[in-house]
Amino acid sequence: MEIRGINNFTANENSINNKSLSIDDFLKIMAAEMKSQNIFGGESGGGSKTDYLGQMAQFTMLEQLNQIHDAIYQANMLNQVGLVGKEVKIYGEEGDIVGVVEKVKFANYNVYLQIDNKDYPIGLLIEVSGEV
Repeated sequence: MEIRGINNFTANENSINNKSLSIDDFLKIMAAEMKSQNIFGGESGGGSKTDYLGQMAQFTMLEQLNQIHDAIYQANMLNQVGLVGKEVKIYGEEGDIVGVVEKVKFANYNVYLQIDNKDYPIGLLIEVSGEV
């Protein structure tokens, strides 16, 4: 399905379902806006060319920050996998739990350590003793 908008800007199902704009989508929108802007300004004139360039720079920076976030998250995941086979101390309401990490599990951006077939959020980790 293709949707035609103002100034023949088109969006297809993929760009709509993606729920995020790419740089190409942004440039198409910016070009359509610049094409229809009033050169004399006013309420319907839109922003100036420098406004659009500033917005593009902000959009590019946001996209790069998201890429950095993803890279840091993946590196952090790799570090946490290194806990497998190590003896750890986990905070417990009825006393601390000491055991060997059998698995590291990732679910919905949360990390769990499996000790004695029970999962504990990594936020309860108190201490890592080393390999057993």
